[in-house]
Amino acid sequence: MDVYLSEGALLFLKAQALETSGKTRSGLLLGHRRGQRFFVEQAYPSGARTIFSERTYWALDRLFSGKIIGFYSFTSRGRRAPEILKPFAYGKVFLQILLRPKNRWTIRPHLIEFKDSFVLLPIPLYSRSKGKK
Repeated sequence: MDVYLSEGALLFLKAQALETSGKTRSGLLLGHRRGQRFFVEQAYPSGARTIFSERTYWALDRLFSGKIIGFYSFTSRGRRAPEILKPFAYGKVFLQILLRPKNRWTIRPHLIEFKDSFVLLPIPLYSRSKGKK
């Protein structure tokens, strides 16, 4: 399994990182899955709100025609994932984006799996502009 970020999605995340500056922001990843690869085409920001109810996730997925393939969260601290680890998240992607000084960032992609409890499994990240990250 791996994640491919389209240029548009990567540009959006970079722009959001510039305006975030230390604030926690999160959102949904929209796209599709083909074989063992998740293709992230767009990101839908949810602002500072990081948790939706299970019902809201399913309603948003219907609104986006089943294109929700994951989640992202900007943070300058540890993980935010436990808040979204619900049945809806199973088999989806989570991008933890760590903000660092001088507008630098690190993306840590994970697959959300369930093995007696929800776990985050690290997976590779690809983008057209930089190849494997």
